[in-house]
Amino acid sequence: MTKAIYRDAAGNHFSCPVVKIDGAWAMVTSDGPQPITYDFQDDVGGLLTFVEYRETEDSRLHIDRLPGESSFGALQRTYAEKVVAQQRRDRQQARTEIQNTNIPDPQEVQAARNANNYAANRMRPYRGPAVIKGD
Repeated sequence: MTKAIYRDAAGNHFSCPVVKIDGAWAMVTSDGPQPITYDFQDDVGGLLTFVEYRETEDSRLHIDRLPGESSFGALQRTYAEKVVAQQRRDRQQARTEIQNTNIPDPQEVQAARNANNYAANRMRPYRGPAVIKGD
């Protein structure tokens, strides 16, 4: 959302949303859309001077209610869903971080295999040739 920022003589800032109407930008005021000018006479703030345009996020909360659900219940459900989603993102980030930091070194893995195979061969008892005795 784009807003026009104005300042009064005391240095107080005022903002007003702007819209594009027929290719021209206009401020949305209580009297309807007004052209954006350098000076603006406000009913409450008096003479205001244009400072800048500013992009802002829409801070309004939009909640979809289920049939028969109260506004408070919808708010609680939405908050719970948000918390669960954040926890899921945190777990996924931790999982990814662990997987990326604990990559085994292939040379160390092969050295461990060789040591285990050597130890297993040394522990295996020697058995001579099999002799089959006849009756």
